[in-house]
Amino acid sequence: CVFPVSPKDLETEKSRGDSFTWQVTLEGRAGALCAIKSFVSRCGDLLTEEVIQRLLPPLPCAVDLLTQLSSVLKTYGSTLKTSSVVYRQRLYELLNLLPPEIYEGNLSAILKELAADLTASEIQVAASTFLLPPLCHQDDLVILSPLLQETDHRFIEEQLLLGNGIACGSLEYDPYSIYEKDIEGDSVPKPLPPILSVINSAVKLFGVVCAHVGEAQRLFVLEQLLDSIKHTKGARQQIVQLHVVSSLSSFLKYLAGSKGNLGPEEVRRPALALLMGALESPNPLLRCAAAEAWARLAQVVDDGAFTAALAQVSFDKLKSARDVVTRTGYSLALGSLHRYLGGISSSQHLNACVGILYTLSQDSTSPDVQTWALHSLSLIIDSAGPLYHMHVEPTLSLIIMLLLNVPPTHAEVHQSLGRCLDALITTLGPELQGNSTSISALRTSCLLGCAVMQDNPDCLVQAQAISCLQQLHMFAPRHVNLSSLVSCLCVNLCSPYLLLRRAVLACLRQLVQREAAEVSGHAVMLAKDSRDELTPDANIREVGLEGALLTLLDKETDQKLCHDIKETLNHMLTSMAVDKLSFWLKLCKDVLAASADFTTVTCVDTMQEEEGDKGDDASVLTTRNDDKSYPFTNPRWATRVFAAECVCRIINQCENAHSAHFDIALAQEMRKRDSRNDFLVLHLADLIRMAFMAATDHSDQLRLSGLETLLVVIRRFASIPEPEFPGHVILEQYQANVGAALRPAFTSETPPDVIAKACQVCSAWIASGVVSDLNDLRRVHQLLVSSLTKIQAGKEALSHLYNESASTMEILAVLKAWAEVYIIAVERHKNHRQPLKTTTCSEESVRNGSYSSDGLLDLVHTDLGTLSRLWLAALQDFALLTLPSEFASQLPVEGGAFYTAETSENAKLHYYNSWALILHATALWLTSTGFVVADPDEGASHLSRPVTPTSMCQGSSSGATVKSPEDVCTDRFHLILGISVEFLCSLRSDATMESITACLHALQALLDVPWPRSKIGSDQDLGIELLNVLHRVILTRESPSIQLASLEVVRQIICAAQEHVKEKRRSAEVDDGAAEKETLPEFGEGKDTGGLVPGKSLVFATLELCVCILVRQLPELNPKLTGSPGVKATKPQMLSEDGSRLVSAALVILSELPAVCSPEGSISILPTILYLTIGVLRQTAVKLPGGQLSSTVAASLQALKGILSSPMARAEKSHTAWTDLLRSALTTILDYWDPVDGTHPELDEISLLTAITVFILSTSPEVTTIPCLQKRCIEKFKATLEIKDPVVSVFSREMFVIGICLGFCKTFLCDFIGSNKKYQTKFFIFRFGAISILRVTKPNNNDLILWEAGQIKCIASGWFCQHFVNCLPLAQGVILAFWDRVPHWAPLLGACFFLSHCVPSVFPLSLAVSLSNK
Repeated sequence: CVFPVSPKDLETEKSRGDSFTWQVTLEGRAGALCAIKSFVSRCGDLLTEEVIQRLLPPLPCAVDLLTQLSSVLKTYGSTLKTSSVVYRQRLYELLNLLPPEIYEGNLSAILKELAADLTASEIQVAASTFLLPPLCHQDDLVILSPLLQETDHRFIEEQLLLGNGIACGSLEYDPYSIYEKDIEGDSVPKPLPPILSVINSAVKLFGVVCAHVGEAQRLFVLEQLLDSIKHTKGARQQIVQLHVVSSLSSFLKYLAGSKGNLGPEEVRRPALALLMGALESPNPLLRCAAAEAWARLAQVVDDGAFTAALAQVSFDKLKSARDVVTRTGYSLALGSLHRYLGGISSSQHLNACVGILYTLSQDSTSPDVQTWALHSLSLIIDSAGPLYHMHVEPTLSLIIMLLLNVPPTHAEVHQSLGRCLDALITTLGPELQGNSTSISALRTSCLLGCAVMQDNPDCLVQAQAISCLQQLHMFAPRHVNLSSLVSCLCVNLCSPYLLLRRAVLACLRQLVQREAAEVSGHAVMLAKDSRDELTPDANIREVGLEGALLTLLDKETDQKLCHDIKETLNHMLTSMAVDKLSFWLKLCKDVLAASADFTTVTCVDTMQEEEGDKGDDASVLTTRNDDKSYPFTNPRWATRVFAAECVCRIINQCENAHSAHFDIALAQEMRKRDSRNDFLVLHLADLIRMAFMAATDHSDQLRLSGLETLLVVIRRFASIPEPEFPGHVILEQYQANVGAALRPAFTSETPPDVIAKACQVCSAWIASGVVSDLNDLRRVHQLLVSSLTKIQAGKEALSHLYNESASTMEILAVLKAWAEVYIIAVERHKNHRQPLKTTTCSEESVRNGSYSSDGLLDLVHTDLGTLSRLWLAALQDFALLTLPSEFASQLPVEGGAFYTAETSENAKLHYYNSWALILHATALWLTSTGFVVADPDEGASHLSRPVTPTSMCQGSSSGATVKSPEDVCTDRFHLILGISVEFLCSLRSDATMESITACLHALQALLDVPWPRSKIGSDQDLGIELLNVLHRVILTRESPSIQLASLEVVRQIICAAQEHVKEKRRSAEVDDGAAEKETLPEFGEGKDTGGLVPGKSLVFATLELCVCILVRQLPELNPKLTGSPGVKATKPQMLSEDGSRLVSAALVILSELPAVCSPEGSISILPTILYLTIGVLRQTAVKLPGGQLSSTVAASLQALKGILSSPMARAEKSHTAWTDLLRSALTTILDYWDPVDGTHPELDEISLLTAITVFILSTSPEVTTIPCLQKRCIEKFKATLEIKDPVVSVFSREMFVIGICLGFCKTFLCDFIGSNKKYQTKFFIFRFGAISILRVTKPNNNDLILWEAGQIKCIASGWFCQHFVNCLPLAQGVILAFWDRVPHWAPLLGACFFLSHCVPSVFPLSLAVSLSNK
């Protein structure tokens, strides 16, 4: 609408209107261009190809109007001049931001207009101060006017540079500069007059446009610019030359950055002529920019011969010229050439450059020549590096001589000498630590030079001296007098000169990284000894160097200096906070207390009267002795925020120190031994006080820091018991203070970010378990309830002072806090082993205040209906926001439940911070309901539709599609599973442990319920995909907790598959009725063939995952790694606790796999499972004292028992193959006793004997009773009976008795027992007697006989219950028969008392007592 549609319309416009209408038109179009520029510069992520295409149409017309502005000005007069200048400025600024390819067709026209603007005759003001500094190298600006150097009053000095009565920084020039980004740390907008702004924009755009035009047009423009300089005279010539050289410098800088090519020799010639003229300009800033462009020209041409020619031109000019201007310009050009092109640093060029600069630096008639020559020499020293070693000694001698001879009034010469000395020290580097005569002489000369510069009255020379001493201390710390250096730094700490303060802080920052305590001590000694040298601002005597730095931080405005102060304090805190704990805490407390509004704070807590004596704690925090003087007076909020952050760092430092910092009993005991001992837990009251003061301040940033400090304190001290009151923790006494600190954050005026942090602290406080009284818990809980009520009220209740993204942050923070509280409540409930309530408890149980394990859960249940719907809405939002970009068109146009479409990108961060705990809480809630839709409205809720918080609480509208409860549950199941899988399968490097753990725990909770397990079990592809995702998590995350959680999910998936297979088998048996078993189909993986296809097999994916875990912990299990076909015979090893838990979890999963397979499939996987299980047993069978078994061995034995007891071992189709494989496995275990390479392996005999016994007990007789195996087993028992170790001997007797009685004797009694139920019962009781002996003798091995005991318990309801009761006396006989064979009386007594407890009528207690008396 603003620009004409076509060039024809533009021509028509020229003949219409008057001066006023054209002024309005130009201003409107300039505003439109400015709007586009703001969009392009600040919304780069939205600048897609489609958007760029929509921006293109106005550009050709805008450029056409630019070319016709001169004729419009002629037609309508000079009143349009200002408007036309602003229009040009806006267009140039926009074109600078856009890719040149967009306006490629208008490049020639634009370049022509730029050349005209740069050489325009009406511009009478030189703007070198604003044009040239960005085109100069930052290091070269130090040799120019002091006004260009940074000072505390730089803004005022910049007003003087422009001159001619033109002020800089007036908003009337450009009101849009208010929202422009700060440049180089400027804190205020500094718009230039339009006439200068357009030149500035034209110079920048010239470099871009000229680099994209053809070489012929480039040559034409450069020659035109050269001619324009020649054809002007006087001051006008200097202005044109300034603009032209600035444009050329911008062009060369752009070419160098884009790796472009300047062109042939014809193009180089005018460029070279322009720069040579600028190098001889009387304007020093122009000479400096020309020297930089001189080097850029050589860099762009990239030709050794051309570079050498440029150097030779410089040599010739320096040799022949006698004027100051030429000598300064070309000497700097030499240094710039060396800086950008190290290739010319051959010895020939280096010697020539050094020789010429030596001569120029000794020209005492011209301090300017000396300054520039010495600065150029410092650049050469820096760039030459090791090549300069041969010149070090003469250069150092020259520097010392000039430092002593040049008058101190020539401060700029001394500054350049300091830069040369600094470069020499860097070149020598660590060699300065040497003790040779030459190195000692060089080091002494460096120290002498530093001392001379320290005595110079100029502040910049002193800053250079400190910088040199800093370099010396870095390379040769033993040879720098630290006390003298620290004294110098302390004296200049509060210098009125910014650059000197920067040098002091930069040096201090380096010193404290290695010698913080020494630096602090020297500063204190200086403060005590010298009362006059230190300025009053540096109050080191009272608050130490640390306090002086905090004082300086509070007064300083320079961002770089503030950063150095903070870094220095952080290094000192890291090194000294633990040793000087009281000092640091007092320092932070003084900063925070110096400005706290205690009158306001005292009135904050309105519930103190209800809390009785607990109100005294708050009063302690809110009273202050007015007579006490504080070293800090009303510090700024930024300083107080830093103090609060320091408190958090102190707590973190103490975590890595002595354990007494978080153990009050130990701390008090050690304090009694030595009063100098100081521990953090003894300062808990101060920590709470500081957090309270910060959290209740008026500054929002300080409130955030205070709440963060309170959060850290809660998390670190919540579990520390109170020794004087057993059963309580030390934080209980501060309940009132925590509540008082949190309550102000939940007022209606509080910003969303503060509410979000306060919700996090609330949830942490509730979850910490500190609060034991339900009434106290309800007070903090009520704060969360108020936030939840605010969310339920809808978007109209949220503050309109903040954007939609802030509202999203607040809502999600509240939901996350509730999620954390609910998770903790459920965990506590589970720990008390009570069934989870699925209905809302009575209000009376909440009101009475009686504490129970369900107290917290009862509080949450009151709002759980609302929370569950809001959680589901938040998860749906998160799922939509995490869709790939190609699905962006499917996102709701109006946004989601808690975000708007316009703020979706900003809202993502808040969802990423909150979704994990919300997911876990939602999964727990669904688990508690058993995926049963209790609310009739829930069945009608449309999960795929975005909903507002209000509608989520009120149910669905009548027009929504009604879904069945099954569909609702399915949607919820896939929502949680989809979010989890999407997150876990593409873990980013910045994914937090909290998110990964919460996601895995959500999956565990989801699979705790039969309905989701049936979904997983019935969809094999889904199970395989989930296993592959978990496998990837295990491979990419080394955390044992994450891997264990992943294995638990794997176990649940296998259980789901087992349940599915069992259900299919049961259904088939019921459906077929009396059909023959042979006609039933085979269920489970493997079917009739036994084949497992990788990628389509659940069992194969599980095996891959388990092998990954086992081989990581026991690489010997992998034949490819060991180079042997079986488990390598190495010395057994003891795994770490985490490793043992991982291996045990993997073995449990392996033992469950046969139940998922068909008989044929079980045959396929059995060799692998046996190999891994027995391999773990072999590699971890370490001898432990007392005959104990390691947890890994116990897990392998338990897994082995589960495998051997599998129904597949008795199945008709797999029985034969299983028998053969089990015999091979038993043979492998027996072979472990045999010597390897003539040496016996150091295996635990008890572990191997137990494994053999498990085989005897758990397998069918035909596995173990073949003569060869039976004979070898008996031989092993005999061999262990002869071992002198009493533990092994006793255990072998027990295993032998059990094995013979329960295993081998079955062979001999089999024919006799037959099918006689009477004798079966007798034999069973005979076995039970032996099992009872084993149970009491080896309590650690109870797991081995659990299934035997289970059979005993089933007898009472079995078909031969009566036979068991009648034959129980036979069990007494069995026990008495063993009396003389077993050397222990305890096992027999245990068996007797066990029988008397089971059937007292048959085996009375009196009989057991009489046996014990015997």
